[in-house]
Amino acid sequence: MHIKYYNLVSGIILLMLMLTGCGNLQSSGVGNSQSSAPLSSNKAFSNNDTNTSKLSPRTLSNLASIHMVNAMTGWALSQGSLLRTVDGGVSWTNVTPNGVGSMREGTLSVYDAQTIWVVFNKELSTSITVYRTTDGGQKWERAEIKTTPYYGRVTSLDFIDLTHGWLLASYDVSMGSESVEVFQTNDGGASWKSNASAIINEKVSKDLPLAGSKNGLVFSNQKNGWLTGFSHGDGIWLYSSSDGGRTWSQKTIIAPQGYHTDGGAVSTEPPHFFNQKEGVLPVEFRGQKPPALVFYRTEDGGLSWTSTTPVQTAQESQEYRGFHWSIIDATHASVSDGYQLYFTSDSSHSFVCITPNISLEKLQQLDFTSEKLGWAIIDGVLWKTIDGGHTWVQI
Repeated sequence: MHIKYYNLVSGIILLMLMLTGCGNLQSSGVGNSQSSAPLSSNKAFSNNDTNTSKLSPRTLSNLASIHMVNAMTGWALSQGSLLRTVDGGVSWTNVTPNGVGSMREGTLSVYDAQTIWVVFNKELSTSITVYRTTDGGQKWERAEIKTTPYYGRVTSLDFIDLTHGWLLASYDVSMGSESVEVFQTNDGGASWKSNASAIINEKVSKDLPLAGSKNGLVFSNQKNGWLTGFSHGDGIWLYSSSDGGRTWSQKTIIAPQGYHTDGGAVSTEPPHFFNQKEGVLPVEFRGQKPPALVFYRTEDGGLSWTSTTPVQTAQESQEYRGFHWSIIDATHASVSDGYQLYFTSDSSHSFVCITPNISLEKLQQLDFTSEKLGWAIIDGVLWKTIDGGHTWVQI
């Protein structure tokens, strides 16, 4: 879990303390088998094989996601295009690998200002292409993962370093279940192997759950990983692995007092780890009145999770717009309920509420790199703040 990325209008600032609730690579062909075998060779793309062109934010349409690495450099996805900025979002360069069609959904794993992995999902395809660049998008390498006979769609892509990564492929959703497969690479994405799978009408392997809708796969190191999502059963849905994604077990998470976990009411979102011990797990209680977001925290690498102060929508009568958040560091985070912004500077023990100068009704994403500097995508348009979210300007 993503995130991630001038007409100046005066803002009305409302501060209130919330007490409850703010280059040769080769590919591997893998389906459901536990071993990998080379199928085809990868090609290092040259500059001519990258669709490079300068764009300004005002010419962008349907911006889908953004991931700023620092105050100046970041990545974004828009209508099947991969974009990169080195001036804080003022201008963007199209660095899409050649051959990627438009209007394709993309999934990113950003390592730094120069290195990322990206997948562009193809409709009705029995192969997944993973692209990698280590020079800011000037050259690309790619690896193919065969998912025959299944149509694979990558819903999560995560690298913990330049070598070790995982992806989650979704094959089919039916009656509260989702067929998925976990793939792992130990060579930077040059080859991939299947670690575990759960396929509808087939034998489920390695205790990977078939029931439930999965939304994220995150690892904190080479062994420990978490699979998040929700199901129509009671409880908080969370699975963990301690062997690199080969076997999985369900984790027990306790809801805060007064919060219910009836079927389909709770969704876990991909955790964010600051190191191998400290991390944050966002959990959305959609069945509450009003709905709430709770950051669960761990200090023992995910062996146990403790709830913190819930962030609730301002009024029960308000339309539920969903929560969006940006975790800045171990103590700072920003949250929005589609109406206001909530900031914490004490590890989610308390929140300050801010009413921004623009409407957040169609907010898609928040991405802060510091307490003051942040970006937001609202209805496909990019906005920026330099005062912690009080005032936003379109860039």
